[in-house]
Amino acid sequence: MSKTVKDVIFLLIGSFVFSLAVNMFVIPIGLGEGGVTGISIILYYTTHLSTGITNFILNGILLIVGYKFLEKKTIVYTMITIIATSIFLHVTEGWGLHLHEELIGMVFAGVLLGVGIGMILRVGGTTAGSAIIARILNKFLNWKVSHALLIVDLLVVLASYFIIGIEKLLFTIVMLYITTKVIDFVI
Repeated sequence: MSKTVKDVIFLLIGSFVFSLAVNMFVIPIGLGEGGVTGISIILYYTTHLSTGITNFILNGILLIVGYKFLEKKTIVYTMITIIATSIFLHVTEGWGLHLHEELIGMVFAGVLLGVGIGMILRVGGTTAGSAIIARILNKFLNWKVSHALLIVDLLVVLASYFIIGIEKLLFTIVMLYITTKVIDFVI
């Protein structure tokens, strides 16, 4: 099996795990998220628009913007990830686990998000959105991708305060911290 085929398998599995984290834990608990997914979740909470559709549209726009700053391989892998994640977000919509203990859901969300994003980043892809911005910051400012991603995601998460409230915002920040640590481990 060629390296490219293995990479695409990692991208697809990573996209699926990421989508499971969003639909099984993040949305049922009422948490936020960073980047375009965070914006898609905010739109879902306020308008019930499909996260898969809004994710696809918004990430497509950001990919066009990031086109100049990313390598050809990264662009192709990111296109695969955008399509796969959008499809998986749509297909797994409603697969939520309704947990009585939000702390457990927050931890599992962080771990699964980290595994999914880490798998995608490890083979040279991005989840688009804030990951494109994180890759640009890595390329030009030599920031660790996971730390740049955390900063960009926190900005979106802070904006979600007005929709999810302070307690869910604090849970979301802890979830993103867990995600960052798992991304570092996977990469």
